[in-house]
Amino acid sequence: MSYLEVIRRNGKEYFYATKNFRAGPGRWRKVRKFLGAERPPGNKLSAAFSAVEKEARKKGFSPRPRFAYLDPADAEKLADVKDAYAKWFGKLQPEVREEYRSDFLIRFTYNTNAIEGNRLSLRETAMIFKEGIVPAGAKVNDYNEALNSRDAFEAMKKHKGGLGRRFVLGLHKEVTKNTKCRLVGAYRDSDVRISGSEWIPPSPADVPRQMDRLFIWYRNHKDGLHPVELVAVVHTKMVQIHPFTDGNGRVARLVMNWILLRSGHPMLYIEARDKIHYYEAIEAADRGDQKPIVKYAATAIIGQFTFPGKGE
Repeated sequence: MSYLEVIRRNGKEYFYATKNFRAGPGRWRKVRKFLGAERPPGNKLSAAFSAVEKEARKKGFSPRPRFAYLDPADAEKLADVKDAYAKWFGKLQPEVREEYRSDFLIRFTYNTNAIEGNRLSLRETAMIFKEGIVPAGAKVNDYNEALNSRDAFEAMKKHKGGLGRRFVLGLHKEVTKNTKCRLVGAYRDSDVRISGSEWIPPSPADVPRQMDRLFIWYRNHKDGLHPVELVAVVHTKMVQIHPFTDGNGRVARLVMNWILLRSGHPMLYIEARDKIHYYEAIEAADRGDQKPIVKYAATAIIGQFTFPGKGE
């Protein structure tokens, strides 16, 4: 789908008809047609979009890329978001960049913990991170889970290796230390059931083998799937295995962001207030349909990030 792109130079706006095309696995290219310094009327814009499509076809780009689970229109929007995010983030002053990172970490921590029952509010989480204040009435376990999320998030960002057992168990250790979790940094040793779900996770004896199979699956598919498809499928496979006695969702959401970070896409957080739709998407994956969770992840990224020239 073509779109109107606005590029600002020296305080002036310039308009382009733009089209992103997938040129191969993980590779995108852009075709632009300059429209002038004034927004063109509808009829000229339509003609410009048609010209861009024609030019793209001449260059051999396929206007209808195929994905395993991702909607092509969402893929184009994600390409725009990735490109705009990189340009926007690269231009930020260091102090503004740090403020953005801090705000994202607060929102990620609040939401990922709230989904699992943590009682801290978004404001209370911000107080802990920004001011070092323990909110009045805060439970020790809730407070420790917030600090753990920060430590685990930083460990996730620093990890330069692959997706494997040591990395995942390390994240779990950070997430569950100083909490009520019985097994910290280790796979579970008992059967579990997922509350509200009909899915039955594997026996504890089978967890290590299932997780190793997941790591192999990731290595075999990381270059063939769109990063957002990879994020969503790895997430659902991990929560289906349910490898830990506690902290499964939190670790799985950290792994999601690790994959996004490595691919150059902006990271995401699952909003606690929208967890019913998140759970519904996971349940669809339990039934063998990965498209809803891929759609959910794509929509979350697109919805959480807008940039100058893209509608602000």
